[in-house]
Amino acid sequence: MNERIDERRGLRKGDGRMLLAFARFLGPHVGWVILSFAVLCGAFLVDLLAPFVIRATLDGPVAAVLREERRFDPGLRSELLLKASLFLLLSFGGAALRYFEVVVFGWVGQRVSFDIRQSLFAHLLRLPMRFFDRHAVGELVVRTTNDVDNLVEFFASGVAAFLFDLLRIVGVLTILFWDEPRIAAIVVLLLPLFAVITFRFRNKAREAYGETRTALARANAFAQESLSGMKVTQLLNQERQMERRFCDLGETLLKAWQRTVGQFALLFSMVDFLSQAILILSFASAAWLIAGAQMSIGQWTQYWFYLHFLLGPIRELAERYNILQSALSSAEKISRILAEPLEEGGAFTAPLKGAIEFDEVVQSYDGAPPALRSLSLSIQPGETVAVVGATGAGKTTLSSLVLGLYRCQQGSVRIDGIDVKDWSIADLRRGIGVVPQEVFLFATSILENVRLGDPSIPEETVREALSRVGAGDLIARLPNGVHTVLGERGVNLSAGERQLVAFARVLVHQPRILILDEATSSVDTHTEECLQRAVETVLRGRTCIVIAHRLSTVRSADRILVLHKGELREQGTHHELYARNGIYTRLHDLQFQGSET
Repeated sequence: MNERIDERRGLRKGDGRMLLAFARFLGPHVGWVILSFAVLCGAFLVDLLAPFVIRATLDGPVAAVLREERRFDPGLRSELLLKASLFLLLSFGGAALRYFEVVVFGWVGQRVSFDIRQSLFAHLLRLPMRFFDRHAVGELVVRTTNDVDNLVEFFASGVAAFLFDLLRIVGVLTILFWDEPRIAAIVVLLLPLFAVITFRFRNKAREAYGETRTALARANAFAQESLSGMKVTQLLNQERQMERRFCDLGETLLKAWQRTVGQFALLFSMVDFLSQAILILSFASAAWLIAGAQMSIGQWTQYWFYLHFLLGPIRELAERYNILQSALSSAEKISRILAEPLEEGGAFTAPLKGAIEFDEVVQSYDGAPPALRSLSLSIQPGETVAVVGATGAGKTTLSSLVLGLYRCQQGSVRIDGIDVKDWSIADLRRGIGVVPQEVFLFATSILENVRLGDPSIPEETVREALSRVGAGDLIARLPNGVHTVLGERGVNLSAGERQLVAFARVLVHQPRILILDEATSSVDTHTEECLQRAVETVLRGRTCIVIAHRLSTVRSADRILVLHKGELREQGTHHELYARNGIYTRLHDLQFQGSET
């Protein structure tokens, strides 16, 4: 908690710079913003003319009739009708200008929202995996939706409206002093109280907003995680426990919102009280002046309208401050993401040949014991190497370092003699295919899931790849074949069918290095046999790293690496390792009690 407060205080010092950094998104639309501001000023001038027409009517023909200086004749009716028509015309003109202003501000707001959201999402796509290890998906969704909306509301309408409100206050005060300085002096004496209230309110409101945004992110993150794992929740009868946890998070969010609303309710009520005090004191002063024949009814009516024109912006400034606090809280959180360094990559670009080398590699995660300890090994182009070991031995870490998803803390990982950090990220990963244990499929067609956004791959090539991995029967069963749209995460396919699509994805892109991470663990024996035949054909001339717990899938590998607690303890062929009666032998015997070797 203390860390969060200190962090927020540090950011307060640079609030202006932080908002200016986001103001660059207004640059392409500044012309429309200026036009909208000009329209607002035009509407304000129209508003100022309307009370003048009312004053001229009351102090002119209406006053004359009341003093019986004129009769209510057709000429007077025409004069009143003309002034009423002028008043309605001014009202219509003001409404039309405000309509145009709302439309333009709305358009600018949506464009700015689109630009900020795209920039933020593009930045997220290029962040290293360590960032996503520390942040929940639901939290990041809040950043790209709610927080962007808060920020855009401030820039798209808040800034222009704030400047316009200041202009209205200065303009109306000038008119009030010009018309009746004695009443205007009362108004000016009370105005500083608005600034005092707002200043006292600032820190508590900022903290309340920060707590609300944090609570909302946590609730969304938990909801996203719970819905993604719904099958596990129901299988383990955890519905009530999950409901209680979500209820606790909801109560935290509710209390944070209540504190925020309470702060602003107090602000708005005090602003309204001061506004009413100004009106009452002004009314009392005007009554005294009218009684002394120092002010006319028409003049007071005009003055009354102008007082509301003054107090309206003051009330709205409190609302603008509400928007500002929300925007600052959201800007802090978005700024932290944008300040995260992008995934590092080098400039070296070339087609991969497939040689892999680990040189005294040490790797750990966030202070945990090392997942790899002084690992040194080399894999030749075209060699199929299996990596086995108990859970936590470092098998997946090894593949992550080859892909450049993480940077090793000591030593180096080289592909074709070039350190992974010096490779172009795009070229490196274009030459490496991965079939993970848990396949992620997008909510689009099977065709697009295999192509992965590359329209240059012909549909026939995709069909052929699906057929080669044994997915021909699957495609034939689906209503629209390869054009069948999958549900979220490919939920309308079984785990084994998703594996087949992942294999077809790899075959289509023809990588030089292939990583199979428990790739056949979710398929039945018949499908596994089909996959093994297809993979054997595709792997010819390619480097392959097979990560496996099921040792039956690695017997035919050119070499088997045995990892134990992050160290390379054994390597060799299946028969060589089994004959040593070491770690591999024990792993094998645990899986194949009584079977032949």
